[in-house]
Amino acid sequence: MTRTIPSLEDYATSRAAFLASAERHGATLEHHVHPRPGPDGGELATDVARIGPPPGEARRVVVVASGTHGVEGHAGSGLQGLVLDDPRTAALPQDTAMLLVHAVNPFGMAWSRRVDHDNVDVNRNFVDFGGPLPASEHYPRIDAILNPAGDDYDLDDASWLDELLVFAGEVGMAEAFQAVSGGQYDHPHGMQFGGIEAGWSRRTLEAIWATHLRGPELVLNLDVHTGLGPNGQLTLFQTADADEPAAHIAARWFPAVLRADRTTDGAELQHGVLGPGLDAVVGEATTSVPIVVEFGTLDELVVLGAMRADNWLHHHGDPASELGQTIRARTRDAFFIEDAAWRERVAEDGMASVHAALDAAEEADPANQVSSL
Repeated sequence: MTRTIPSLEDYATSRAAFLASAERHGATLEHHVHPRPGPDGGELATDVARIGPPPGEARRVVVVASGTHGVEGHAGSGLQGLVLDDPRTAALPQDTAMLLVHAVNPFGMAWSRRVDHDNVDVNRNFVDFGGPLPASEHYPRIDAILNPAGDDYDLDDASWLDELLVFAGEVGMAEAFQAVSGGQYDHPHGMQFGGIEAGWSRRTLEAIWATHLRGPELVLNLDVHTGLGPNGQLTLFQTADADEPAAHIAARWFPAVLRADRTTDGAELQHGVLGPGLDAVVGEATTSVPIVVEFGTLDELVVLGAMRADNWLHHHGDPASELGQTIRARTRDAFFIEDAAWRERVAEDGMASVHAALDAAEEADPANQVSSL
């Protein structure tokens, strides 16, 4: 029987399904309630389900997280439901735990935004706010292009793309990509804003990690995203230097992973991402292997256009208006393809990634990873 994830559902429905399944499978649950309500006035929360040994007793932990980028969480939520139903989850080794973190950014998931209630991109928020913040040399030049003001928004006006292409021609594609997506810390109403302090989602995740992930020998964290890459294609990303055990583990069990070196000179392609934040919390005694599990949806410029319209809407428009509803629907459609083939690929390739993580946890000794290659 072909696996699939459910059709697109709202946050409340996805949350209810996740909690019901977790309870049905005997998971230990905890709830981190968000300070803001959802569009329906209902509660928002990051929910955690743990199966297997409790904190302090597991030597290996596999983590599957959804909704770091809010609206992208619908696919990840569906995948988490499959993990709960999977026979391998029900038959974990005695020293291995499965940890599911549902809706890292519940506000964004409920309100159809990638960012949180403060317009912060959670996956750019893991920087040291006690020191100088990363600088984005070129973002100021494109802020007005990506962050238009005004009382009205024309969804059919694509002239901003021409301006963006002129900019890319002047600075080069690599510099343009970094400016658009790398994260910036000076324009609070702009896109890819990393914040001015550790936000609610970061603080909540760090508390979850401190409770559940300090002490194991090995942690594999699969952070599920959508919206980058060709329709339905799975891409895996990792931030680690080539000589780290985490890099060797990923290369062995996720051979297609795209690895980026850590840097300390501000030259990162993307600043403040979640993976190194996890590494910092679990500490050197734990081998931490954070992997981004990314599923492609639409053309990258279509996705960028949806993000641009969403940004305008929440700073200058009315989300409840007809235009607001159209923009919110386009944003959801940019990150979730309501197509049977796409949902099946997410399910099949997503579960293959989970099984690879379980294989690494069950069959690999972290102390022998380098020598065994």
